[in-house]
Amino acid sequence: MQALIQFFFELCLLRRAPQDLPASDWLFRLVLAASFLVGVLAALIAGLPLALGVLQSLAQLALLLTVLYFGLGWLRRPGRFLQAATALLGTGTLLSLLALVPIGLLPLEPSGGDGTLAALLLLALFAWSIVVSGHILRHTLGVTLGQGAAIAILYELASLVLLGGLFPGTGS
Repeated sequence: MQALIQFFFELCLLRRAPQDLPASDWLFRLVLAASFLVGVLAALIAGLPLALGVLQSLAQLALLLTVLYFGLGWLRRPGRFLQAATALLGTGTLLSLLALVPIGLLPLEPSGGDGTLAALLLLALFAWSIVVSGHILRHTLGVTLGQGAAIAILYELASLVLLGGLFPGTGS
């Protein structure tokens, strides 16, 4: 397990590539479960009810995997799905775990205090997640890092709009 965490850490530092992962259904399922649990935990720490956290986490995962699956199919690269999905979910889970600290520092009430430091930490983690996703997409799609990051930004914006429509007021 430690080797797996180390791999995703190195992937977040852009030292590894998604094709370095084994194309393993078992590994994909493990990382998918971890991603789901961390998503629910983040929602709970942000003050959302458990049921809403579960639904929101499921929706986020379904959207990511659906877009990746159909995008790779459209580009005629379906064989890259398993490794790319595992890489995106694993790095996303690792970065989400890091984000739990600043999420916990955010005030739950508008008058609950200054959350500037927490917001800045979250912004920095978000920016880094775009770079990491861009790195993974660069290798998966055969594009430049900038193009991969642009695709990651477009996905995040579309995700924000779609999930924000499904879960209004939750900060999806």
